[in-house]
Amino acid sequence: MVAIPFTIEVLDAPENNTLENFIIEVEELSNLDFFKRVHLPEDILSEIESKSQETEKSSFIISTYHPFFHAKKLHIIYIYDKKTYTKELSETFGKIKGDIAFYTSKKDSISSILDSLILTTYAFEQFLTKKTPRKLALIVENQNDTIRAEIADRIDLLACIYWVRDMVNMPASLKYPRRLAEQIMKLPFRNTKVTLMEKKELETKGFNLILGVSSGSDRDPCVLIFERIIDKNLPTLALAGKGVTFDAGGLQIKPDDGMLDMKCDMAGAATVVGTLLSLDNKTNLRSNIIATIGLTENLLGGSAMKPLDIIRGYNGKTVEIGHTDAEGRLVLADLLGYLESMYHPETIISVATLTGAVLHALGQNYAGIIGNNQEMMMEILANPAGEERFWQLPLDADMIEKTKGEISDVKNITSGYKAGSSMGAAFLTHFVKESKLVHLDIAGTAYRTSSFGYFPKDATGFGVMTLSEFFIKKERSE
Repeated sequence: MVAIPFTIEVLDAPENNTLENFIIEVEELSNLDFFKRVHLPEDILSEIESKSQETEKSSFIISTYHPFFHAKKLHIIYIYDKKTYTKELSETFGKIKGDIAFYTSKKDSISSILDSLILTTYAFEQFLTKKTPRKLALIVENQNDTIRAEIADRIDLLACIYWVRDMVNMPASLKYPRRLAEQIMKLPFRNTKVTLMEKKELETKGFNLILGVSSGSDRDPCVLIFERIIDKNLPTLALAGKGVTFDAGGLQIKPDDGMLDMKCDMAGAATVVGTLLSLDNKTNLRSNIIATIGLTENLLGGSAMKPLDIIRGYNGKTVEIGHTDAEGRLVLADLLGYLESMYHPETIISVATLTGAVLHALGQNYAGIIGNNQEMMMEILANPAGEERFWQLPLDADMIEKTKGEISDVKNITSGYKAGSSMGAAFLTHFVKESKLVHLDIAGTAYRTSSFGYFPKDATGFGVMTLSEFFIKKERSE
């Protein structure tokens, strides 16, 4: 597994705490026996009881400088609405400065508590001269083997999400395609075969759309293929990730404010890699997994592709370039064609910061899900993991028809036809024949302008949790 990038101890007794902030949750307002058992001063007990009576239908937090199990400050919290438990707990952690120890007896909420504690305290500090690392502790009494295994497994997953956040937050000059590929190939994959295809091989095999996107950059593109074969008798599902490490828009250049967050345009690829890394040591997968990511820049050098150029994709279809800034779908198109031709997966799940339109449609709390495998989309919609949320957007025959070209097979943008997120997915359907397609547009959720719950401003790692749980949802015997 990936190295744990945060400091967390799992303790079996509050007496073992050494951190400055100690947080305890009031689970039921009618039962304050625990607080009496640990001999809180009467004035604090009285305040808890007073808060309980005053705000029976709302959450509260009491913070006091009181020595408590070696901590300098004690925080007592109550969360009223269990439907928003993780979000409110995350917001509480976000308000507390310094190291945090959290005591809980809610063994059925361990994963949610770890999500809140670890993901809320994430900070991207690689380029700060003065760093402020934080120590965390989870205190769970009477742990058994099942609980210990759940904690270890969750920490591994959260470490993968940290890796995704770090990669998306990384400046573009430090993650150009070949360099990012090298960083990925150094990850501790043990059961997943990783293969690199460089520019010459892409030219030979016909990845012309990816090559077209990259033609305005002096950095060569590359493609990574991941193979996790569990059992040849299992079905094969595939993942495809857009990895545009910086997107200036090509010759139809983005405006200044539209370019300032474009180091995040490889979030789809990072999400795919984070998912695969979290699954690398799992043996109870529902399918074999094949994945590929396309890494490129979209710049505007002298050799850049031009508006109205026509390029033949990997699967043989020709594409008229209606807009050079609709490049993500070109990258995915070649990846989809390759996956279907070489591996024949039942369904391909594509993940990309594909359209600004999804942000206008759904905001930053929901990712768009679009495709022609309704059963799989319903499963994802019904089982989002953690605080991740999805909303289905339409895809119909008229949309697909509108993406066809007059002098080419298809065109990468349809002027005058709105529903931009759906039209992006409609374009992709031309590059699969037998395989079904489920497309996740994470442009609004992968990189935020403000924090929400445990999702921070900037990179969030959105999608890793849901995709990881999706692939281990069913036991192999099913």
